[in-house]
Amino acid sequence: MKKFLFSIATLLFIGQAHAQLAKDNKCKFLGNITTRGQIQPNVGGLKYEALWDQLTCENESKWGSIVNCKVSSAQEGIQKWNWKSADSHYNWCKQNGVMFKFHALLWTSQWPTCLASCSPAELKQQVEYWFDAVAIKYPDLAVIDVVNEAIKGHAEGTEGGKSSLEFKKLLSQALGNSTDPYDYKWIAEAFRMARKRFPNTVLIYNDYNTFTWQKDDFINLVSSLVQQGAPIDAYGHQSHDLDDYYKSFQINNFGNTLKEIHNGITQKGGRELQCYITEYDISQGNDQTFETIMDKTFKPMWEADFVSGITIWGFVNGATWRDNTGLVTSSGSDRSGMKWLKNYMASDAAKNAKAKFCGKNAGGPSLLVSATETTIALGESVTISAEMKDASQITYSVNGNQIGTGASVQFTPNEAGEYKVEVSAKSGNETVKSSVTIKVIEVGPYGGKAAVIPGTIEAENYDNGFAGKAYNDLSDGNVCDDFTDYYRSDDVDIKKISDGVALGHCQKGEWMNYTVDVAEDGEYDVVLRVGTGNSDGGKMTITVGNEVKEVEIEKTGEWGTFAEVKVGKMKLSKGEQVMKLSIDKDWIDVDWISFKNLSNVEQVANNNNVITVIPNPASTKIEIIGAGKDVKAEFVSLTGSVVKSVSETEISLDDVANGVYMLRITTPNETVVKKLVVKK
Repeated sequence: MKKFLFSIATLLFIGQAHAQLAKDNKCKFLGNITTRGQIQPNVGGLKYEALWDQLTCENESKWGSIVNCKVSSAQEGIQKWNWKSADSHYNWCKQNGVMFKFHALLWTSQWPTCLASCSPAELKQQVEYWFDAVAIKYPDLAVIDVVNEAIKGHAEGTEGGKSSLEFKKLLSQALGNSTDPYDYKWIAEAFRMARKRFPNTVLIYNDYNTFTWQKDDFINLVSSLVQQGAPIDAYGHQSHDLDDYYKSFQINNFGNTLKEIHNGITQKGGRELQCYITEYDISQGNDQTFETIMDKTFKPMWEADFVSGITIWGFVNGATWRDNTGLVTSSGSDRSGMKWLKNYMASDAAKNAKAKFCGKNAGGPSLLVSATETTIALGESVTISAEMKDASQITYSVNGNQIGTGASVQFTPNEAGEYKVEVSAKSGNETVKSSVTIKVIEVGPYGGKAAVIPGTIEAENYDNGFAGKAYNDLSDGNVCDDFTDYYRSDDVDIKKISDGVALGHCQKGEWMNYTVDVAEDGEYDVVLRVGTGNSDGGKMTITVGNEVKEVEIEKTGEWGTFAEVKVGKMKLSKGEQVMKLSIDKDWIDVDWISFKNLSNVEQVANNNNVITVIPNPASTKIEIIGAGKDVKAEFVSLTGSVVKSVSETEISLDDVANGVYMLRITTPNETVVKKLVVKK
């Protein structure tokens, strides 16, 4: 009996000496992972639950650790798959009041190679069985890493001799019906599948190198999921790159980097997400350096109100994934990092750190707001939906004005701009709020007027609008020749050339739309001015209304060299319609496309006139040469507004401000656009 009492006293002493580090913060959790497949490392008397209030399995709940064969149902998967370790850890967490985080549903590293031979349809079915089985086994999960490491280049090695990149492409076909895994449609679908099975769980996208080398890739991927309407709740920074950040960046600026990423995702996606620090570790044998990095990174993470929780990736030195990342020695003694952590977590700053999203309440009442689209054209409608378990009332408002109630509402803005739709829901005595931002963009011809056919259409004057509506571009920002916001301010790549402006860096799969007005029915001779340095040339498709023409382009010379390429004849119908230039082979530059009506010889002759503007740059006046007397000249700003319109060939610039303009010159036979620089 005396020995029994002594053991209890010892355990009480240990519990008091190592109280949960985050116990005094009401919302943020501070978690850790399993060590060598077990929860309690039994090092120096340390008990997991005495330090950490959240657990992530380092490997035991990963997709590839559990799924070991194809099955014909979720129930068969429950019977045949390897659940033993995951069950043990999940049950231990429930018994000890520790939050269990599921890591991870889908990952193309440590994936089930038994699924490599599946067709896309078969793989989708196996993924559905897997999601169903997890939901049956662990119905009350609070937090899940739905997809892990999908940035281009991540998780693309080999598993058991099988290509992870090929499997990523197969997943993209299976879930996203796309051969391009980097459009992230498969990830968006994975989140939709997860939400159906886990309506109250926080759903996370997780990745690495997000503070350093893939910061922009991470922002673009996560915001893309929001834009696609994926029911994503949070993003996770693995944080294994903190040592790289310390070496290559200003460590004192880390808090600003954290905020920059969060704001970038919010602004680009249109909705604020939670942030989780999912795999925090620092690989440093030097204790002073370890402590410095911890002070400069952990503190701003914990105190950021958008961070819901931090999971440290192991704590026993010698038993962690990377060397020298442990907080305690193998005998249980605190390293300087653990000493710093204990002191900080006992401070008022740590205790009172606020959270917009309460991590410890994850899995509780949550309001899921989604929109069919987050960017729409002016005049279109968007459906906004909201879900919350046991909600008695859901209300939607814009600028304080209620626009509807219930499970969904249709919203039709009457002006271009950004609209924050605020949603509130009541469940019992609790009111939960969320929001989604809708961007409304006016779509139409560049400069407000359709390009005239016959005539020459400058390639850079594609329609005003947004991606998917006016154009499709595969690179973020104007990457051509390192220009930023040159001429246009969207993602289409534009370059300077000797005589003006052209589209550059055009890749297979990109396209641009142009609103055109065909003057009359007839057969038109079409010519492209393009350039490519490819030894095997390039390829494009031109579509006007229902008329389609494919164009093979031979190498035009060295990169930057343009040539006029005959497209051939196209039979066009009179009236306003859309012309589409589609790129079918990588690396083509496009300057212009011209249409001449073969049924009107006089018009052909007139169209051969070369219209020029002199001087350029100009300060006091310009003269239009080669347009004839019947001419209209419009000065179009880079935002697309017409700032001056005259019907003469000699034009005073007294009322035109300094800047770059597109001078749209319209004659009875054609419309041409010239870049004009006004410099007084």
